[in-house]
Amino acid sequence: MAISITSTYAGELALPYIHAALLSGDTLAKGYVTLKEGVKYKAVLKKLASANLVQTFTCDFEDPTALTLTESVLTVTDLKVNLEVCKSEFAKDWEAMSTGRGFANDVVPANFQDFLIGYAAANVAQNIEFNIWQGDFGGAGSYTAFDGLEKKIKAASTLETDWASMTSTNVIANIQAVLALLPAALIGDPMVKVYMNRATAQLYKQAIAKEGYAFEYNAFKEFNMQVDGYDIYVCPGISNGTVIVSRPDNLFVGVDANSDFAEVKVVDMSLTDASDQVRMAMKFRVGTAVGFGSDVAIGYID
Repeated sequence: MAISITSTYAGELALPYIHAALLSGDTLAKGYVTLKEGVKYKAVLKKLASANLVQTFTCDFEDPTALTLTESVLTVTDLKVNLEVCKSEFAKDWEAMSTGRGFANDVVPANFQDFLIGYAAANVAQNIEFNIWQGDFGGAGSYTAFDGLEKKIKAASTLETDWASMTSTNVIANIQAVLALLPAALIGDPMVKVYMNRATAQLYKQAIAKEGYAFEYNAFKEFNMQVDGYDIYVCPGISNGTVIVSRPDNLFVGVDANSDFAEVKVVDMSLTDASDQVRMAMKFRVGTAVGFGSDVAIGYID
């Protein structure tokens, strides 16, 4: 079967593909942070703090200095993905899926370019997931597309601790050391979540099993894992051995996936150089921000 494709999706037409690429990572897909959509360059996050807001009644209007309005700025970065793949190998996979053997036909991409874009989107989603947390923070993965939340938290928060290692023996103590840093207003807050990656979560499961809760450990799922009454959010992109404690509404990720800048192109190179390559290019914007740095605690391996 001869396959020749040249397609361009821009603006709103790129939305399904860009959203698939950006929002299918665990952090964004599961709503573990606050998503700000349609950010073209910067979004100003208003922060309202109050002191002695409730006062003894008098007939006079009190000085409104009890309220303090500050702001945090979320800046997105223009990003691109340039990918070249061999058309023949992917065509075989797509043709096999299209036969319906062992697959639900309603989930098979209707055309070859959608199949290729879906492949690219899955890889972009994984990369964005890691950049959201580790971006420009010098981690082992060297994710440098934009400044991630770990870098933003380290810069904004004084509630931090470190440890020499993260093992099944010390994982509970390490997590509790971060929880102990929480300000009084957040202690016991049901909206406070404990963030960690899959490796740390697995160590925590092992620790629970060692403590004699093997039956309960085998029964619960990731979505309702808890430590000291706080839900655990497992985000693959977080650095190994890092634990973050925050409310989701204090951690922000901004994206722009439906402006004229957002674009997906699929170009069959056989039309120009007679090769069997297909090129895909994506353009979009992503950035992160922390609301109140004083309300986020972090622990990490130093």
